[in-house]
Amino acid sequence: MKIKFIAQSGFIIETKQGLITIDLWLDNPLHKLELKDVPKTDYVFITHDHADHDLPTGIELAKRDKSHFISNYDIMKHAQEQGVENIAPGNIGGLYPVGDIEIAQTHAEHSSNIGLPVGFIIKVEGKTLYHMGDTGYFKGLDTLAEFYNIDILFVPIGSRYTMGPKEASLAVADIKPKIVIPMHYNT
Repeated sequence: MKIKFIAQSGFIIETKQGLITIDLWLDNPLHKLELKDVPKTDYVFITHDHADHDLPTGIELAKRDKSHFISNYDIMKHAQEQGVENIAPGNIGGLYPVGDIEIAQTHAEHSSNIGLPVGFIIKVEGKTLYHMGDTGYFKGLDTLAEFYNIDILFVPIGSRYTMGPKEASLAVADIKPKIVIPMHYNT
């Protein structure tokens, strides 16, 4: 598995089960990336609809590559109306299969222009990843840890729109991941 931080909360993750993108923000002033430079994508994840999570790019990627498109129910419905063919319907709850991986959508303490914001548990290559999306700290993270035994945690630390470093340290203490990747800061 190879994890590449793009900017803000955006990642490209190369796995044996396919290429995953999460919340790519191609117009980020600190790290511009063009759609043509994004490799063929098998799974497109969007945690919520805010400009810095670039739903339009996620939709274009999913259409271009016929990727599995994963988001909250309302965003998936919107994506389908925009021509995305391979949506993976679901909502906050338990694990479900999408292609060759398993995912669960989790609560996120935030906002979204379309539907509820979510985080994602992603089981791939025998590892469990948890991308928290944009969230504040909330109780129950220890329960997620018990259910899913998180290997890699992507945690926001920016303060203004998400939890800050202090709250993130509480989240890490609750979840007890093997690896922590900070995100959504310095932008």
